[in-house]
Amino acid sequence: WGMLRRAMSTVMRPIYARIEAKVTSGLAPTSLIIKDESFKHAGHSGNPSGDPDAETHFKVEIVSAAFEGKMPVARHRMVYEILDQEIKDGIHALSLKTKTPAEAEKAKTAKPL
Repeated sequence: WGMLRRAMSTVMRPIYARIEAKVTSGLAPTSLIIKDESFKHAGHSGNPSGDPDAETHFKVEIVSAAFEGKMPVARHRMVYEILDQEIKDGIHALSLKTKTPAEAEKAKTAKPL
């Protein structure tokens, strides 16, 4: 059932699937979380059709060793380069959280204030 669900998800959500494939291939993440938030922007600029499944607004969290030694702006540029075609094809907003494995581990063990 899981394979069928994944295949259906890929067909029904092509931009999501391309983000997943390209980030996985380009950055070999140890963690990748992709959230399609297009439904929150239905009818707004960037999603004028009002379609909640328009695949125009994404939040992406990536943990990858490829980010080691790079400042956040350089990390974001890496992701933008990888997803250049998807951005040209209609991604209106791309919110990124990029961490190294060490940063992700430190965030897990940090005590809340």
